[in-house]
Amino acid sequence: MRIKVCGVTRPQDARLAAKLGAWAVGMIFVPNTPRYLTPPRAKRVRAAIPKGVLAVGVFRHVAAEELRRVVRELRLDAVQIYGTVPRGIGVRVIQAVTLDARPLRGKMVLIEPARTDADRRAGRGPSLRAQKEAWRTAASWRATGARAILAGGLTPANATEASNTAKPWALDVSSGVERAPGIKSARLLRAFFKASGLH
Repeated sequence: MRIKVCGVTRPQDARLAAKLGAWAVGMIFVPNTPRYLTPPRAKRVRAAIPKGVLAVGVFRHVAAEELRRVVRELRLDAVQIYGTVPRGIGVRVIQAVTLDARPLRGKMVLIEPARTDADRRAGRGPSLRAQKEAWRTAASWRATGARAILAGGLTPANATEASNTAKPWALDVSSGVERAPGIKSARLLRAFFKASGLH
């Protein structure tokens, strides 16, 4: 199982994720969010991601010029985009999609449970019902040939069930392995990788 550890804000967390076998490490460039990285911090995290592990920048409704600048300056391997994907980025793209979108065969797509605005403001994760719906969607997309990356509300406690139910191309974990926003827990990271079958 491939695992992307997202919302990484510290070099030591990037190094541990890589050591545990992460396929990718995600850095968030969405302002006014808890795990947003300023350029100096992003450079330190990027430097800690070893060759062979994808360095992924996460963006929401970003201008093409800004996106290309960050990709170039940080030598990103891939971008994860919420909103319209600009042309000519020059790196791999993970596109965040809604659950009612049509499957994109062969594309890397991020599938996560729907959350209400109230949930987001309160910092609450998705409901169990929303999670199960996302798992079913990921399974159906995977069956069509899409490279479905399942995210949202994943923890060491549900990683095995999510993997077995959705059979995604990859799992994406962030808050489920944290002791505070952006601060990963070594214990929870190890438990997540173990539950996902990597250790």
